[in-house]
Amino acid sequence: MINIAHAADIHIGIENYGIIDKDTGFNTRLIDFLKSLDRFVVYASENCDIAVISGDMYKTREPNPTHQRELAKRIKKLSEKIPVVINNGNHDQPNSDTKARAFDLYKILKVPNVYIANKPDIFLINTKNGPLQIACLPYFPKNLLLKFEENRNLSIDEINSKMIEKINNLVSILTNQLDSEIPAILSAHLSVTGAITSSEKNIMIGDEVIIPVSILARPQYKYIALGHIHKYQVIWDKPLTVYSGSIERIDFGEEKDEKGFCHVIIDRDNVSHKFINLHARPFKTIKIEVEGEDPTQKIIDRIKHIELDDSIVRLILKITKDADRKIRYREINKLMIEKCYYFVGINKDIDSDKSALRNPEVTEQLNPIDALEKYFLSIELDVDKSELIKRANILFNELKEEVN
Repeated sequence: MINIAHAADIHIGIENYGIIDKDTGFNTRLIDFLKSLDRFVVYASENCDIAVISGDMYKTREPNPTHQRELAKRIKKLSEKIPVVINNGNHDQPNSDTKARAFDLYKILKVPNVYIANKPDIFLINTKNGPLQIACLPYFPKNLLLKFEENRNLSIDEINSKMIEKINNLVSILTNQLDSEIPAILSAHLSVTGAITSSEKNIMIGDEVIIPVSILARPQYKYIALGHIHKYQVIWDKPLTVYSGSIERIDFGEEKDEKGFCHVIIDRDNVSHKFINLHARPFKTIKIEVEGEDPTQKIIDRIKHIELDDSIVRLILKITKDADRKIRYREINKLMIEKCYYFVGINKDIDSDKSALRNPEVTEQLNPIDALEKYFLSIELDVDKSELIKRANILFNELKEEVN
Protein backbone atom coordinates (compact mmCIF):
# COMPACT_ATOMS: atom_id res chain seq x y z
CA MET A 1 0.00 0.00 0.00
CA ILE A 2 1.52 3.31 -1.15
CA ASN A 3 0.45 6.66 0.34
CA ILE A 4 0.87 9.73 -1.87
CA ALA A 5 0.59 13.41 -0.89
CA HIS A 6 -0.68 15.24 -3.99
CA ALA A 7 -0.55 19.05 -3.96
CA ALA A 8 -0.39 21.76 -6.61
CA ASP A 9 -0.44 25.51 -7.18
CA ILE A 10 1.69 26.50 -4.19
CA HIS A 11 2.25 30.01 -5.63
CA ILE A 12 4.92 31.29 -3.27
CA GLY A 13 5.26 35.00 -3.97
CA ILE A 14 1.61 36.06 -4.08
CA GLU A 15 1.34 39.11 -1.82
CA ASN A 16 -2.14 40.47 -2.59
CA TYR A 17 -3.87 41.95 0.46
CA GLY A 18 -0.78 41.85 2.65
CA ILE A 19 1.43 44.21 4.62
CA ILE A 20 5.01 43.95 5.87
CA ASP A 21 5.34 41.92 9.06
CA LYS A 22 7.52 43.84 11.55
CA ASP A 23 9.14 40.73 13.05
CA THR A 24 10.20 38.94 9.85
CA GLY A 25 10.20 41.66 7.21
CA PHE A 26 8.05 39.35 5.07
CA ASN A 27 4.78 40.27 3.46
CA THR A 28 2.02 38.83 5.65
CA ARG A 29 0.50 36.97 2.70
CA LEU A 30 3.85 35.29 2.03
CA ILE A 31 3.71 34.12 5.64
CA ASP A 32 0.19 32.71 5.04
CA PHE A 33 1.37 30.69 2.04
CA LEU A 34 4.45 29.43 3.87
CA LYS A 35 2.36 28.34 6.87
CA SER A 36 0.04 26.34 4.61
CA LEU A 37 3.05 24.77 2.93
CA ASP A 38 4.50 23.95 6.36
CA ARG A 39 1.30 22.10 7.28
CA PHE A 40 1.51 20.14 4.02
CA VAL A 41 5.16 19.23 4.72
CA VAL A 42 4.40 18.01 8.24
CA TYR A 43 1.40 15.93 7.18
CA ALA A 44 3.13 14.40 4.14
CA SER A 45 6.27 13.60 6.15
CA GLU A 46 4.31 11.80 8.84
CA ASN A 47 1.62 10.04 6.78
CA CYS A 48 2.84 9.49 3.21
CA ASP A 49 5.52 7.61 1.27
CA ILE A 50 6.00 10.21 -1.48
CA ALA A 51 4.95 13.79 -2.31
CA VAL A 52 3.88 14.78 -5.83
CA ILE A 53 3.47 18.50 -6.56
CA SER A 54 1.73 19.13 -9.89
CA GLY A 55 3.08 22.53 -10.85
CA ASP A 56 3.20 26.24 -10.03
CA MET A 57 5.49 26.42 -7.03
CA TYR A 58 5.95 30.17 -7.47
CA LYS A 59 3.82 33.12 -8.49
CA THR A 60 6.34 34.32 -11.07
CA ARG A 61 8.75 32.67 -13.48
CA GLU A 62 11.65 34.50 -11.85
CA PRO A 63 11.10 34.31 -8.07
CA ASN A 64 13.24 36.52 -5.87
CA PRO A 65 15.99 35.00 -3.67
CA THR A 66 13.88 35.22 -0.50
CA HIS A 67 11.06 33.21 -2.05
CA GLN A 68 13.53 30.65 -3.38
CA ARG A 69 15.23 30.32 0.00
CA GLU A 70 11.99 29.88 1.95
CA LEU A 71 10.67 27.28 -0.48
CA ALA A 72 14.01 25.44 -0.51
CA LYS A 73 13.93 25.14 3.29
CA ARG A 74 10.61 23.32 3.08
CA ILE A 75 11.50 21.13 0.12
CA LYS A 76 14.68 20.08 1.92
CA LYS A 77 12.76 19.28 5.12
CA LEU A 78 10.23 17.20 3.18
CA SER A 79 12.82 15.41 1.03
CA GLU A 80 14.72 14.32 4.13
CA LYS A 81 11.68 12.21 5.01
CA ILE A 82 10.16 11.15 1.66
CA PRO A 83 10.84 11.53 -2.09
CA VAL A 84 9.49 14.73 -3.66
CA VAL A 85 8.46 14.96 -7.32
CA ILE A 86 7.90 18.49 -8.69
CA ASN A 87 6.23 18.99 -12.06
CA ASN A 88 6.65 22.37 -13.77
CA GLY A 89 3.53 24.52 -14.23
CA ASN A 90 2.89 27.60 -16.35
CA HIS A 91 4.25 29.88 -13.61
CA ASP A 92 7.44 27.81 -13.49
CA GLN A 93 8.22 28.16 -17.21
CA PRO A 94 10.69 30.89 -18.23
CA ASN A 95 9.80 33.34 -21.00
CA SER A 96 12.71 32.09 -23.09
CA ASP A 97 14.30 28.68 -23.64
CA THR A 98 17.70 30.24 -22.91
CA LYS A 99 16.67 31.30 -19.39
CA ALA A 100 17.14 29.07 -16.37
CA ARG A 101 14.18 27.66 -14.50
CA ALA A 102 13.91 28.29 -10.78
CA PHE A 103 14.27 24.55 -10.13
CA ASP A 104 17.40 24.03 -12.21
CA LEU A 105 19.46 24.45 -9.06
CA TYR A 106 17.93 21.32 -7.52
CA LYS A 107 19.10 19.30 -10.52
CA ILE A 108 22.52 20.95 -10.78
CA LEU A 109 23.21 20.44 -7.07
CA LYS A 110 21.71 16.93 -7.23
CA VAL A 111 19.59 17.50 -4.15
CA PRO A 112 18.84 14.01 -2.79
CA ASN A 113 15.28 12.70 -3.02
CA VAL A 114 14.04 15.64 -5.18
CA TYR A 115 12.92 14.92 -8.75
CA ILE A 116 12.22 17.82 -11.12
CA ALA A 117 10.24 17.50 -14.37
CA ASN A 118 11.14 20.36 -16.71
CA LYS A 119 10.06 18.22 -19.65
CA PRO A 120 7.86 15.13 -20.09
CA ASP A 121 9.57 12.46 -18.03
CA ILE A 122 9.10 9.32 -15.95
CA PHE A 123 10.63 8.75 -12.52
CA LEU A 124 10.86 5.26 -11.04
CA ILE A 125 11.04 5.78 -7.29
CA ASN A 126 11.44 3.14 -4.62
CA THR A 127 9.27 4.27 -1.74
CA LYS A 128 9.39 2.57 1.65
CA ASN A 129 6.26 0.64 0.63
CA GLY A 130 7.35 -0.37 -2.84
CA PRO A 131 8.23 1.05 -6.26
CA LEU A 132 6.10 3.68 -8.02
CA GLN A 133 6.34 5.21 -11.48
CA ILE A 134 5.50 8.91 -11.76
CA ALA A 135 4.94 10.12 -15.32
CA CYS A 136 5.14 13.92 -15.51
CA LEU A 137 3.59 16.18 -18.12
CA PRO A 138 4.65 19.80 -17.43
CA TYR A 139 2.63 22.73 -18.73
CA PHE A 140 2.86 22.97 -22.52
CA PRO A 141 2.58 26.62 -23.67
CA LYS A 142 1.14 27.59 -27.03
CA ASN A 143 4.21 29.60 -27.97
CA LEU A 144 6.15 26.35 -28.38
CA LEU A 145 3.93 25.56 -31.36
CA LEU A 146 3.98 29.12 -32.69
CA LYS A 147 7.76 29.03 -33.01
CA PHE A 148 7.34 26.94 -36.14
CA GLU A 149 6.64 28.84 -39.34
CA GLU A 150 3.92 26.43 -40.50
CA ASN A 151 1.83 27.17 -37.40
CA ARG A 152 1.96 30.97 -37.37
CA ASN A 153 -0.97 31.59 -39.71
CA LEU A 154 -3.29 29.02 -38.17
CA SER A 155 -6.62 30.02 -36.63
CA ILE A 156 -7.16 29.75 -32.86
CA ASP A 157 -9.23 26.60 -33.36
CA GLU A 158 -6.51 25.05 -35.51
CA ILE A 159 -3.84 25.88 -32.95
CA ASN A 160 -5.97 24.41 -30.17
CA SER A 161 -6.46 21.23 -32.17
CA LYS A 162 -2.73 20.95 -32.71
CA MET A 163 -2.13 21.51 -28.99
CA ILE A 164 -4.52 18.69 -28.09
CA GLU A 165 -2.88 16.42 -30.66
CA LYS A 166 0.59 17.26 -29.31
CA ILE A 167 -0.40 16.61 -25.68
CA ASN A 168 -2.10 13.35 -26.68
CA ASN A 169 1.15 12.25 -28.37
CA LEU A 170 3.24 13.20 -25.34
CA VAL A 171 0.99 11.24 -22.98
CA SER A 172 1.12 8.26 -25.36
CA ILE A 173 4.92 8.36 -25.43
CA LEU A 174 5.09 8.47 -21.63
CA THR A 175 2.50 5.72 -21.22
CA ASN A 176 4.26 3.39 -23.66
CA GLN A 177 7.44 3.63 -21.59
CA LEU A 178 5.79 2.38 -18.39
CA ASP A 179 6.60 -0.95 -16.80
CA SER A 180 3.25 -2.75 -16.58
CA GLU A 181 4.41 -4.63 -13.47
CA ILE A 182 4.88 -1.46 -11.40
CA PRO A 183 2.04 0.88 -10.34
CA ALA A 184 2.08 4.25 -12.10
CA ILE A 185 0.50 7.67 -11.69
CA LEU A 186 0.45 10.69 -14.03
CA SER A 187 1.12 14.25 -12.87
CA ALA A 188 -0.07 16.94 -15.31
CA HIS A 189 -0.48 20.71 -15.22
CA LEU A 190 -3.30 21.74 -17.58
CA SER A 191 -7.05 22.29 -17.93
CA VAL A 192 -9.31 19.34 -18.68
CA THR A 193 -12.89 19.04 -19.81
CA GLY A 194 -15.41 19.12 -16.99
CA ALA A 195 -13.22 21.17 -14.65
CA ILE A 196 -15.03 23.80 -12.60
CA THR A 197 -13.38 27.05 -11.61
CA SER A 198 -13.85 28.72 -8.26
CA SER A 199 -16.94 30.65 -9.39
CA GLU A 200 -18.72 27.36 -10.26
CA LYS A 201 -18.41 28.18 -13.96
CA ASN A 202 -17.19 25.65 -16.48
CA ILE A 203 -13.68 26.47 -17.66
CA MET A 204 -14.72 27.30 -21.20
CA ILE A 205 -13.71 30.95 -21.38
CA GLY A 206 -10.67 32.69 -22.77
CA ASP A 207 -8.05 31.04 -24.98
CA GLU A 208 -7.13 28.23 -22.57
CA VAL A 209 -6.72 24.90 -24.35
CA ILE A 210 -9.09 22.39 -22.78
CA ILE A 211 -7.77 18.83 -22.94
CA PRO A 212 -10.28 15.95 -23.15
CA VAL A 213 -10.01 13.94 -19.95
CA SER A 214 -9.83 10.73 -22.01
CA ILE A 215 -6.34 11.75 -23.19
CA LEU A 216 -5.07 11.53 -19.61
CA ALA A 217 -7.32 8.97 -17.93
CA ARG A 218 -5.72 5.84 -19.32
CA PRO A 219 -5.98 2.42 -17.64
CA GLN A 220 -2.18 2.17 -17.24
CA TYR A 221 -2.38 4.78 -14.47
CA LYS A 222 -3.71 4.26 -10.97
CA TYR A 223 -4.17 7.97 -10.34
CA ILE A 224 -4.02 11.26 -12.30
CA ALA A 225 -2.63 14.12 -10.16
CA LEU A 226 -3.74 17.41 -11.73
CA GLY A 227 -2.64 20.99 -11.16
CA HIS A 228 -3.59 24.38 -12.69
CA ILE A 229 -7.21 24.73 -11.54
CA HIS A 230 -7.30 26.07 -7.98
CA LYS A 231 -10.51 24.34 -6.93
CA TYR A 232 -10.35 20.82 -5.45
CA GLN A 233 -12.47 18.42 -7.51
CA VAL A 234 -12.70 14.86 -8.77
CA ILE A 235 -12.79 14.87 -12.58
CA TRP A 236 -12.96 11.15 -13.31
CA ASP A 237 -13.46 7.99 -11.30
CA LYS A 238 -11.37 5.34 -13.04
CA PRO A 239 -8.57 6.02 -13.04
CA LEU A 240 -9.16 8.48 -10.23
CA THR A 241 -8.43 11.92 -11.73
CA VAL A 242 -8.26 14.82 -9.28
CA TYR A 243 -7.37 18.49 -9.04
CA SER A 244 -5.96 18.96 -5.54
CA GLY A 245 -6.59 22.72 -5.78
CA SER A 246 -4.28 25.41 -4.41
CA ILE A 247 -3.03 25.45 -0.81
CA GLU A 248 -4.12 29.06 -0.12
CA ARG A 249 -6.81 31.43 -1.38
CA ILE A 250 -5.52 33.74 -4.06
CA ASP A 251 -8.39 36.25 -4.20
CA PHE A 252 -12.13 36.67 -3.65
CA GLY A 253 -12.92 34.38 -6.57
CA GLU A 254 -11.81 31.56 -4.25
CA GLU A 255 -13.65 32.87 -1.20
CA LYS A 256 -15.88 29.81 -0.77
CA ASP A 257 -13.30 27.16 -1.69
CA GLU A 258 -11.67 24.83 0.80
CA LYS A 259 -7.91 24.80 0.35
CA GLY A 260 -5.57 21.87 0.85
CA PHE A 261 -4.20 18.76 -0.82
CA CYS A 262 -5.01 15.09 -1.40
CA HIS A 263 -3.86 12.00 0.47
CA VAL A 264 -4.00 9.20 -2.11
CA ILE A 265 -3.86 5.51 -1.17
CA ILE A 266 -2.93 2.89 -3.76
CA ASP A 267 -3.63 -0.60 -2.47
CA ARG A 268 -3.02 -2.84 -5.48
CA ASP A 269 -6.09 -2.27 -7.71
CA ASN A 270 -7.93 -0.23 -5.09
CA VAL A 271 -7.31 3.51 -5.21
CA SER A 272 -8.89 6.00 -2.81
CA HIS A 273 -8.19 9.50 -1.60
CA LYS A 274 -9.18 12.05 1.01
CA PHE A 275 -8.96 15.82 0.90
CA ILE A 276 -6.88 17.38 3.68
CA ASN A 277 -8.09 20.87 4.55
CA LEU A 278 -5.27 23.31 5.36
CA HIS A 279 -7.63 25.92 6.86
CA ALA A 280 -6.37 28.74 4.68
CA ARG A 281 -6.79 32.45 5.40
CA PRO A 282 -10.55 33.28 5.11
CA PHE A 283 -11.79 35.77 2.52
CA LYS A 284 -15.13 37.39 3.32
CA THR A 285 -17.41 39.63 1.29
CA ILE A 286 -19.93 41.65 3.29
CA LYS A 287 -22.85 42.94 1.25
CA ILE A 288 -25.12 45.49 2.89
CA GLU A 289 -28.13 47.20 1.36
CA VAL A 290 -28.98 50.36 3.23
CA GLU A 291 -31.10 53.48 2.88
CA GLY A 292 -32.99 55.95 5.02
CA GLU A 293 -31.85 57.95 8.02
CA ASP A 294 -28.45 57.36 9.63
CA PRO A 295 -27.18 54.70 7.19
CA THR A 296 -23.78 54.79 8.91
CA GLN A 297 -25.16 53.37 12.15
CA LYS A 298 -27.04 50.64 10.28
CA ILE A 299 -23.82 49.58 8.56
CA ILE A 300 -21.85 49.65 11.81
CA ASP A 301 -24.48 47.61 13.66
CA ARG A 302 -24.36 44.96 10.94
CA ILE A 303 -20.57 44.77 10.90
CA LYS A 304 -20.27 44.48 14.69
CA HIS A 305 -22.10 41.13 14.64
CA ILE A 306 -19.75 39.50 12.10
CA GLU A 307 -16.58 37.62 13.15
CA LEU A 308 -13.73 39.04 11.05
CA ASP A 309 -10.58 38.78 13.18
CA ASP A 310 -8.52 36.56 10.86
CA SER A 311 -10.19 37.44 7.57
CA ILE A 312 -9.39 39.44 4.46
CA VAL A 313 -12.57 41.48 3.96
CA ARG A 314 -14.24 43.64 1.37
CA LEU A 315 -17.42 45.62 1.95
CA ILE A 316 -19.99 46.11 -0.80
CA LEU A 317 -22.66 48.72 -0.12
CA LYS A 318 -25.84 48.85 -2.16
CA ILE A 319 -27.06 52.35 -1.48
CA THR A 320 -29.04 55.26 -2.87
CA LYS A 321 -27.50 58.59 -3.82
CA ASP A 322 -29.09 60.15 -0.77
CA ALA A 323 -27.67 57.50 1.57
CA ASP A 324 -24.23 57.87 0.00
CA ARG A 325 -24.13 61.55 0.97
CA LYS A 326 -25.00 60.69 4.57
CA ILE A 327 -22.54 57.86 5.16
CA ARG A 328 -19.51 58.64 7.32
CA TYR A 329 -17.02 56.53 5.40
CA ARG A 330 -14.03 57.38 7.59
CA GLU A 331 -15.84 55.94 10.60
CA ILE A 332 -16.69 52.72 8.74
CA ASN A 333 -13.15 52.33 7.43
CA LYS A 334 -11.74 52.75 10.93
CA LEU A 335 -14.06 50.06 12.31
CA MET A 336 -13.24 47.62 9.52
CA ILE A 337 -9.48 48.09 9.94
CA GLU A 338 -9.82 47.41 13.68
CA LYS A 339 -12.00 44.31 13.24
CA CYS A 340 -10.35 42.33 10.43
CA TYR A 341 -6.95 40.97 9.46
CA TYR A 342 -6.90 43.02 6.25
CA PHE A 343 -9.52 45.41 4.89
CA VAL A 344 -9.55 45.64 1.11
CA GLY A 345 -11.94 48.56 0.91
CA ILE A 346 -15.50 49.67 0.19
CA ASN A 347 -17.20 49.17 -3.17
CA LYS A 348 -20.30 51.31 -3.70
CA ASP A 349 -23.25 50.13 -5.76
CA ILE A 350 -25.26 53.33 -6.19
CA ASP A 351 -28.56 52.53 -7.94
CA SER A 352 -28.37 53.52 -11.62
CA ASP A 353 -25.01 55.26 -11.52
CA LYS A 354 -22.81 52.14 -11.72
CA SER A 355 -21.47 53.06 -15.15
CA ALA A 356 -20.19 56.38 -13.85
CA LEU A 357 -18.15 54.83 -11.05
CA ARG A 358 -14.43 54.54 -11.46
CA ASN A 359 -11.99 52.80 -9.18
CA PRO A 360 -9.62 55.57 -8.05
CA GLU A 361 -6.82 53.02 -7.56
CA VAL A 362 -6.72 52.31 -11.30
CA THR A 363 -4.11 54.75 -12.58
CA GLU A 364 -1.82 55.02 -15.58
CA GLN A 365 1.13 54.08 -13.38
CA LEU A 366 -0.12 50.48 -13.01
CA ASN A 367 0.75 47.76 -15.49
CA PRO A 368 -2.29 46.36 -17.37
CA ILE A 369 -2.66 43.22 -15.22
CA ASP A 370 -2.49 45.07 -11.88
CA ALA A 371 -4.97 47.64 -13.22
CA LEU A 372 -7.35 44.88 -14.30
CA GLU A 373 -7.14 43.22 -10.87
CA LYS A 374 -7.99 46.46 -9.08
CA TYR A 375 -10.80 47.20 -11.53
CA PHE A 376 -12.32 43.77 -10.90
CA LEU A 377 -12.41 44.53 -7.17
CA SER A 378 -14.87 47.34 -7.83
CA ILE A 379 -17.37 45.51 -10.03
CA GLU A 380 -19.59 42.43 -9.92
CA LEU A 381 -19.17 39.89 -12.72
CA ASP A 382 -20.95 36.58 -13.19
CA VAL A 383 -17.66 34.87 -14.12
CA ASP A 384 -14.54 33.79 -12.25
CA LYS A 385 -12.44 36.95 -12.05
CA SER A 386 -9.30 35.02 -11.06
CA GLU A 387 -9.64 32.89 -14.18
CA LEU A 388 -9.99 36.03 -16.35
CA ILE A 389 -6.89 37.50 -14.71
CA LYS A 390 -4.99 34.26 -15.36
CA ARG A 391 -5.92 34.33 -19.04
CA ALA A 392 -5.20 38.05 -19.35
CA ASN A 393 -1.76 37.45 -17.83
CA ILE A 394 -1.05 34.66 -20.32
CA LEU A 395 -2.08 36.87 -23.26
CA PHE A 396 -0.10 39.82 -21.88
CA ASN A 397 3.07 37.72 -21.50
CA GLU A 398 2.65 36.18 -24.94
CA LEU A 399 2.27 39.68 -26.41
CA LYS A 400 5.42 40.88 -24.64
CA GLU A 401 7.35 37.87 -25.92
CA GLU A 402 6.12 38.55 -29.47
CA VAL A 403 7.12 42.22 -29.26
CA ASN A 404 10.55 41.31 -27.84
